[in-house]
Amino acid sequence: MRATGAGLPLAIGFALCTAGATLAQPADQQTTVLHLSQTAESSVLRDLLRIDLRVEETGADPLAIQTAINRRMAAALDRAHQMQGVQVETGSYSVGEERPQNGPSRWHGTQSLVLRSKAADAYQASPETVRGAEEDLTAEALAALDRRAASIADRMHLAVLRYRDLHVGNAETEGRPIPRFAAAAMAAPVAEPGEATIRVTVEAELLLGSPHP
Repeated sequence: MRATGAGLPLAIGFALCTAGATLAQPADQQTTVLHLSQTAESSVLRDLLRIDLRVEETGADPLAIQTAINRRMAAALDRAHQMQGVQVETGSYSVGEERPQNGPSRWHGTQSLVLRSKAADAYQASPETVRGAEEDLTAEALAALDRRAASIADRMHLAVLRYRDLHVGNAETEGRPIPRFAAAAMAAPVAEPGEATIRVTVEAELLLGSPHP
């Protein structure tokens, strides 16, 4: 099966796993409740480069630290905006006092800058890629859950009467450490895209009963 996301061909290998089932007997003793979960997974090529840059300053004067951070961040933003096809976003900003055990107190400040681009080697799957695989994974997980429910019912000499409750999760991706670089450097990193694992999990409660004659 092949899927596409963000205009790129994606080789997807589905692997159904992490299936679980429990049985419970309702009070009326006429039906049995089957609790079942099923996960479908696929591997896709990462197509989004994300880099977290960070400006840091340490010193005795908090005002001087803030001034230095603002100056360096303004320079980093100016340079980032000159790069084609790069989305720029400033992140968290903090200045706090540190009190080492063996030394005088000092102030430490930091601010982050996030760069995203599809014009370079990637470190993660883009949201468009994840959404593109989500529908196929959902269908695959539901079909596998259906087959497993039927198999369990058959082994118990019962039949699946209906679904009583169904929960379908959103597509999730495996995390991967994001490299950090000094904001002043701004050099293009050496990156290998690799693959990301996307998964969708569905959970259901089904009613099992005697098969119709």
